[in-house]
Amino acid sequence: MPEPDRQDSLEDQKRKESFLTRSCRRNILVALSVITIAGGGLMWRDSHADALLTRIHHGLVICASGKAATTTLPSPTVEASRTDTLLARLPVPTPDILDTNDLPTMVALEVTRNEGGKLAIAGSTSLPLHDALKLSYRRHELVMLSIHDIPASEVVKELRATGMRKRAVLMAHDLASAHDALAADRSVVVAMPVQSARDAHLAKQLAGRHPYALYLPANASSSLFESAHRDADAVIASSPDPANNVTATRKLLDEPVDIVVTEHPDRLASVIGGT
Repeated sequence: MPEPDRQDSLEDQKRKESFLTRSCRRNILVALSVITIAGGGLMWRDSHADALLTRIHHGLVICASGKAATTTLPSPTVEASRTDTLLARLPVPTPDILDTNDLPTMVALEVTRNEGGKLAIAGSTSLPLHDALKLSYRRHELVMLSIHDIPASEVVKELRATGMRKRAVLMAHDLASAHDALAADRSVVVAMPVQSARDAHLAKQLAGRHPYALYLPANASSSLFESAHRDADAVIASSPDPANNVTATRKLLDEPVDIVVTEHPDRLASVIGGT
């Protein structure tokens, strides 16, 4: 007759074997493998899709504004077939483009409505926003969209349709418009203008866990730049014209700024290069 302890051990083993059969163990391993692969795939996708923050972490981003941002956009009067041909000639984006050193890598565009009521780019081009975003996607560009009175939800819809959610900054002009932009999409970076430490604190509270940027004046104090850099996901500032004020431009570049907006990207690149 088996000893009581040994008998209990045999019964426990039988229960385990009946609960974890070979087939059951195999199914568990397969399920864990699928979960691991899926999770790894999502992490890889997010790490490569988050182009805006990735480029910021790689170094200074020069953002072309004004005519420097719109002169290369095609005319809206160009036939759709020709526009599609232009897009088709550009290479499809790949993760390695995040390491590009080409300047500028970002364009600042103002969103408006055309005569037909559709979202378009302000200025002489009046190009539909959808087409401009498709072109930026193919060019591997980041975009900063000034939305003014345009509902953020409409702009976000176009960002989603063109795959530009992780490459865009929505530029709000006050806390009310920032609130709407933050509510439109939890992934799109929203920029808020600040003039003081109090403004920066209010912006931080409003953003919460949402990715956000702070847009500072070029002549803001170094302490404001430091606190903004510590709290926000990105710090943005407009550069003076380097041709007229090299000293102020160099002072700005010495601050912890991530995105510099300029109408003269070539001149700014020269200052960065020390020429």
